[in-house]
Amino acid sequence: MSTLDWLVDLLGCPGCGGALTFRAAADDLRQGVLVHEHPPCEEAFPVIDGIPRLLVGGHRATLVRRHASWFERDAGALALGRRWSAETATEDAVVSGFDYEWSRYSATGTEELGKVFGEYFDLVDEERFASTAIVLDAGCGAGRWAVEVAARGPRVVAMDLGYSVDVAQRNAGSDRIAFVQADVHAVPLRAGAVDWAYSLGVLHHVAEPARALGSVVRAIRPGGLALIYLYYALDGRPFPYRIMFRVVDLARRVVSRLPRSAAHAFATAVALVVYLPLARLSRLLHAWGLKALADQLPLSFYRGLPFRIMRNDSLDRFGTQVEQRFTREAMRALLGAAGLTSIRFSPQMPFWHAVGAVSGR
Repeated sequence: MSTLDWLVDLLGCPGCGGALTFRAAADDLRQGVLVHEHPPCEEAFPVIDGIPRLLVGGHRATLVRRHASWFERDAGALALGRRWSAETATEDAVVSGFDYEWSRYSATGTEELGKVFGEYFDLVDEERFASTAIVLDAGCGAGRWAVEVAARGPRVVAMDLGYSVDVAQRNAGSDRIAFVQADVHAVPLRAGAVDWAYSLGVLHHVAEPARALGSVVRAIRPGGLALIYLYYALDGRPFPYRIMFRVVDLARRVVSRLPRSAAHAFATAVALVVYLPLARLSRLLHAWGLKALADQLPLSFYRGLPFRIMRNDSLDRFGTQVEQRFTREAMRALLGAAGLTSIRFSPQMPFWHAVGAVSGR
């Protein structure tokens, strides 16, 4: 069974939300076009290597360049390529940075990631992982959380704007994970298409977090939930900690504009001389029974994690040009404005992650 067999019925036009029809290529059922022919909105979207590319704006022209051979398959593809190439190409530095990151840190299904999964998903009840559930991963990266969720039962729609979605597809190894290339600001799913959704470490890197979250919530059925993780604004941290963060943030603003190889080298050095010593000191203090002191150390979250995760997260931290941080109350307000109710915050790191319920529409 192809993932397209169950995915297409969930999809909606990113412009108007209308239903899409899949027209597969005669020679390869993983290639084709999704069409939406309901005036005044008439659209066509390529399906390349089994991934619907439901893009809008300048990202379309970039896709034509990245997959030039697909747009030369036949006369229809050529015509679509000409239309999409007429857009002004969008070169999103944030998206490109994460594509670089996930091409180099693409591991999934490891023991360590299984442990971290439990820390992010601690608020999601076990029954949400039923095999009948359909879940949206809004900003899937290399697919590490999609693989973990699908392994526990649900089918997952893993979505990303970047070409890391191709990396995630290679990682999946399961027909219970379907992939979509699309912008989180315009989630191309029908209203109420999924049972629940999660977006971990994504919305603080987008231009309009409120609009993006609203688009995610729209795709969740009434009675479903959304699990969201956003960088915290150092709530409750002492003044010296905040000063240190200001220095780090100034470094991020410079490093994130360097060539990717240079940013990666810097992040690796920081992981080695900052992350690793602090994490191991926290582990030592924790083992000695000084748990409160261990938890107060910066980067104590990493005390039980391997260096490769520290290196990955250091690049994640220093490599992006867009970063927003939220106090607990600001995050609560954001979730509430998106229509989520019964909002619950985890008392555990990473801060802040919370769930909210989708009420009836």
